[in-house]
Amino acid sequence: MFKKTGQTIWKLVDQHLNHVFECYCAFEEFMEEFMGGKPAGEMHEAYSKIDNLEGAADNARRNLINAFLEGKLLPSTRKEILDIVSRMDKVANKCQDIACKLVYENVSVPASYRENLLEITRITKEQYLLMKRALKVLFDDYDQLMKDGSILDDIMQKEYEVDKLEDATTIAIYKDDNLDLARKNHLKYFLGQLCDISDRLEDIADQIQIIVVLRKV
Repeated sequence: MFKKTGQTIWKLVDQHLNHVFECYCAFEEFMEEFMGGKPAGEMHEAYSKIDNLEGAADNARRNLINAFLEGKLLPSTRKEILDIVSRMDKVANKCQDIACKLVYENVSVPASYRENLLEITRITKEQYLLMKRALKVLFDDYDQLMKDGSILDDIMQKEYEVDKLEDATTIAIYKDDNLDLARKNHLKYFLGQLCDISDRLEDIADQIQIIVVLRKV
Protein backbone atom coordinates (compact mmCIF):
# COMPACT_ATOMS: atom_id res chain seq x y z
CA MET A 1 0.00 0.00 0.00
CA PHE A 2 2.74 2.48 0.92
CA LYS A 3 5.62 1.04 -1.17
CA LYS A 4 9.23 1.55 -0.03
CA THR A 5 8.60 4.57 2.16
CA GLY A 6 5.73 2.69 3.71
CA GLN A 7 7.94 -0.24 4.62
CA THR A 8 10.23 2.10 6.54
CA ILE A 9 7.22 3.54 8.30
CA TRP A 10 5.86 0.04 8.93
CA LYS A 11 8.99 -0.86 10.90
CA LEU A 12 8.28 2.06 13.23
CA VAL A 13 4.58 1.20 13.41
CA ASP A 14 5.50 -2.41 14.16
CA GLN A 15 7.82 -1.29 16.96
CA HIS A 16 4.99 0.69 18.47
CA LEU A 17 2.56 -2.22 18.14
CA ASN A 18 5.06 -4.52 19.84
CA HIS A 19 5.44 -2.12 22.76
CA VAL A 20 1.67 -1.88 23.11
CA PHE A 21 1.44 -5.68 23.01
CA GLU A 22 4.12 -6.01 25.68
CA CYS A 23 2.13 -3.59 27.80
CA TYR A 24 -1.02 -5.65 27.26
CA CYS A 25 0.78 -8.89 28.15
CA ALA A 26 2.00 -7.27 31.39
CA PHE A 27 -1.59 -6.19 32.02
CA GLU A 28 -2.82 -9.75 31.46
CA GLU A 29 -0.27 -11.01 34.00
CA PHE A 30 -1.41 -8.29 36.37
CA MET A 31 -5.04 -9.38 35.98
CA GLU A 32 -4.16 -13.03 36.56
CA GLU A 33 -2.41 -12.16 39.81
CA PHE A 34 -5.12 -9.75 40.91
CA MET A 35 -7.96 -12.13 40.08
CA GLY A 36 -5.98 -14.89 41.75
CA GLY A 37 -6.54 -13.09 45.01
CA LYS A 38 -3.33 -11.11 45.43
CA PRO A 39 -4.09 -8.00 47.52
CA ALA A 40 -4.05 -4.63 45.78
CA GLY A 41 -1.36 -3.45 48.20
CA GLU A 42 1.02 -6.08 46.82
CA MET A 43 0.42 -5.21 43.15
CA HIS A 44 2.48 -2.01 42.94
CA GLU A 45 5.44 -3.67 41.24
CA ALA A 46 3.21 -5.29 38.61
CA TYR A 47 1.51 -1.95 38.03
CA SER A 48 4.89 -0.21 37.65
CA LYS A 49 5.82 -2.68 34.90
CA ILE A 50 2.68 -1.76 32.96
CA ASP A 51 3.35 1.93 33.54
CA ASN A 52 6.90 1.64 32.17
CA LEU A 53 5.78 -0.29 29.10
CA GLU A 54 3.05 2.28 28.43
CA GLY A 55 5.80 4.91 28.49
CA ALA A 56 7.83 2.88 25.98
CA ALA A 57 4.81 2.76 23.67
CA ASP A 58 4.49 6.55 23.94
CA ASN A 59 8.16 6.95 23.00
CA ALA A 60 7.71 4.69 19.96
CA ARG A 61 4.72 6.76 18.86
CA ARG A 62 6.79 9.95 19.13
CA ASN A 63 9.57 8.35 17.06
CA LEU A 64 7.02 7.59 14.37
CA ILE A 65 5.77 11.18 14.38
CA ASN A 66 9.35 12.43 14.02
CA ALA A 67 9.86 10.09 11.06
CA PHE A 68 6.84 11.60 9.36
CA LEU A 69 8.46 15.03 9.57
CA GLU A 70 11.25 13.71 7.35
CA GLY A 71 9.18 11.43 5.11
CA LYS A 72 7.51 11.77 1.74
CA LEU A 73 4.12 10.24 2.41
CA LEU A 74 1.08 12.18 1.30
CA PRO A 75 -0.67 14.18 4.04
CA SER A 76 -3.77 12.00 3.76
CA THR A 77 -1.69 8.85 4.22
CA ARG A 78 0.11 10.30 7.23
CA LYS A 79 -3.23 11.17 8.77
CA GLU A 80 -4.54 7.63 8.26
CA ILE A 81 -1.50 6.03 9.88
CA LEU A 82 -1.32 8.48 12.76
CA ASP A 83 -5.00 7.97 13.47
CA ILE A 84 -4.55 4.19 13.69
CA VAL A 85 -1.39 4.48 15.78
CA SER A 86 -3.10 6.92 18.12
CA ARG A 87 -6.01 4.52 18.56
CA MET A 88 -3.66 1.60 19.24
CA ASP A 89 -1.71 3.71 21.72
CA LYS A 90 -4.90 4.18 23.70
CA VAL A 91 -4.95 0.42 24.32
CA ALA A 92 -1.75 0.76 26.35
CA ASN A 93 -3.15 3.87 28.05
CA LYS A 94 -6.28 1.97 29.03
CA CYS A 95 -4.26 -0.93 30.48
CA GLN A 96 -2.23 1.51 32.55
CA ASP A 97 -5.34 3.35 33.73
CA ILE A 98 -7.26 0.21 34.76
CA ALA A 99 -4.29 -1.24 36.65
CA CYS A 100 -3.71 2.08 38.39
CA LYS A 101 -7.29 2.35 39.59
CA LEU A 102 -7.49 -1.30 40.68
CA VAL A 103 -4.39 -0.82 42.83
CA TYR A 104 -4.98 2.62 44.28
CA GLU A 105 -8.73 2.27 44.77
CA ASN A 106 -8.11 -1.07 46.47
CA VAL A 107 -10.81 -2.83 44.46
CA SER A 108 -12.01 -6.23 45.63
CA VAL A 109 -13.54 -8.49 42.96
CA PRO A 110 -15.75 -11.34 44.24
CA ALA A 111 -14.51 -14.77 43.21
CA SER A 112 -17.67 -15.49 41.19
CA TYR A 113 -16.80 -12.79 38.63
CA ARG A 114 -13.05 -13.27 38.30
CA GLU A 115 -13.08 -15.94 35.61
CA ASN A 116 -15.29 -13.84 33.32
CA LEU A 117 -12.94 -10.87 33.67
CA LEU A 118 -9.95 -13.06 32.87
CA GLU A 119 -11.75 -14.55 29.86
CA ILE A 120 -12.47 -11.04 28.56
CA THR A 121 -8.77 -10.24 28.97
CA ARG A 122 -7.77 -13.38 27.03
CA ILE A 123 -10.23 -12.81 24.18
CA THR A 124 -9.08 -9.21 23.83
CA LYS A 125 -5.48 -10.40 23.56
CA GLU A 126 -6.48 -12.66 20.66
CA GLN A 127 -8.28 -9.69 19.12
CA TYR A 128 -5.15 -7.56 19.41
CA LEU A 129 -3.05 -10.16 17.59
CA LEU A 130 -5.62 -10.28 14.79
CA MET A 131 -5.46 -6.49 14.57
CA LYS A 132 -1.68 -6.57 14.27
CA ARG A 133 -1.97 -9.05 11.40
CA ALA A 134 -4.59 -6.88 9.69
CA LEU A 135 -2.35 -3.82 9.88
CA LYS A 136 0.54 -5.77 8.37
CA VAL A 137 -1.69 -6.77 5.46
CA LEU A 138 -2.79 -3.14 5.10
CA PHE A 139 0.83 -2.12 4.58
CA ASP A 140 1.85 -5.07 2.41
CA ASP A 141 -1.11 -5.66 0.12
CA TYR A 142 -4.35 -3.91 0.93
CA ASP A 143 -5.95 -5.54 -2.14
CA GLN A 144 -6.04 -8.69 -0.04
CA LEU A 145 -8.29 -6.93 2.46
CA MET A 146 -10.57 -5.83 -0.38
CA LYS A 147 -10.85 -9.41 -1.66
CA ASP A 148 -11.00 -11.11 1.72
CA GLY A 149 -12.00 -9.12 4.78
CA SER A 150 -12.34 -12.18 7.00
CA ILE A 151 -9.60 -11.03 9.37
CA LEU A 152 -11.56 -7.85 10.07
CA ASP A 153 -14.68 -9.96 10.56
CA ASP A 154 -12.74 -12.07 13.07
CA ILE A 155 -11.77 -8.94 15.01
CA MET A 156 -15.41 -7.92 15.18
CA GLN A 157 -16.43 -11.43 16.22
CA LYS A 158 -14.04 -11.23 19.17
CA GLU A 159 -15.65 -7.95 20.20
CA TYR A 160 -19.05 -9.66 20.02
CA GLU A 161 -17.78 -12.43 22.32
CA VAL A 162 -16.58 -9.80 24.79
CA ASP A 163 -19.96 -8.03 24.60
CA LYS A 164 -21.78 -11.25 25.45
CA LEU A 165 -19.55 -11.82 28.48
CA GLU A 166 -19.98 -8.21 29.55
CA ASP A 167 -23.78 -8.52 29.38
CA ALA A 168 -23.82 -11.81 31.29
CA THR A 169 -21.50 -10.44 33.99
CA THR A 170 -23.48 -7.23 34.33
CA ILE A 171 -26.71 -9.15 34.83
CA ALA A 172 -25.05 -11.36 37.43
CA ILE A 173 -23.62 -8.38 39.31
CA TYR A 174 -26.94 -6.58 39.64
CA LYS A 175 -28.72 -9.78 40.69
CA ASP A 176 -26.17 -10.42 43.44
CA ASP A 177 -27.88 -9.90 46.79
CA ASN A 178 -24.52 -10.06 48.58
CA LEU A 179 -23.41 -6.74 47.09
CA ASP A 180 -24.75 -3.29 47.89
CA LEU A 181 -25.54 -0.90 45.05
CA ALA A 182 -22.33 1.11 45.45
CA ARG A 183 -20.17 -1.98 45.08
CA LYS A 184 -22.24 -3.21 42.13
CA ASN A 185 -21.71 0.10 40.36
CA HIS A 186 -18.00 0.03 41.15
CA LEU A 187 -17.61 -3.46 39.68
CA LYS A 188 -19.68 -2.52 36.62
CA TYR A 189 -17.44 0.49 36.05
CA PHE A 190 -14.29 -1.65 35.94
CA LEU A 191 -16.01 -4.25 33.79
CA GLY A 192 -16.90 -1.51 31.31
CA GLN A 193 -13.36 -0.15 31.32
CA LEU A 194 -11.95 -3.61 30.60
CA CYS A 195 -14.38 -4.23 27.75
CA ASP A 196 -13.62 -0.78 26.31
CA ILE A 197 -10.26 -2.13 25.07
CA SER A 198 -12.10 -4.57 22.80
CA ASP A 199 -14.42 -1.79 21.63
CA ARG A 200 -11.40 0.31 20.67
CA LEU A 201 -9.98 -2.55 18.60
CA GLU A 202 -13.28 -2.97 16.81
CA ASP A 203 -13.29 0.77 16.03
CA ILE A 204 -9.83 0.40 14.46
CA ALA A 205 -11.11 -2.47 12.30
CA ASP A 206 -13.90 -0.15 11.13
CA GLN A 207 -11.30 2.51 10.33
CA ILE A 208 -9.25 0.04 8.28
CA GLN A 209 -12.35 -0.84 6.28
CA ILE A 210 -12.90 2.85 5.54
CA ILE A 211 -9.28 3.22 4.40
CA VAL A 212 -9.63 0.23 2.08
CA VAL A 213 -12.85 1.61 0.56
CA LEU A 214 -11.31 5.06 0.00
CA ARG A 215 -8.17 3.58 -1.57
CA LYS A 216 -10.32 1.44 -3.84
CA VAL A 217 -11.96 4.58 -5.22
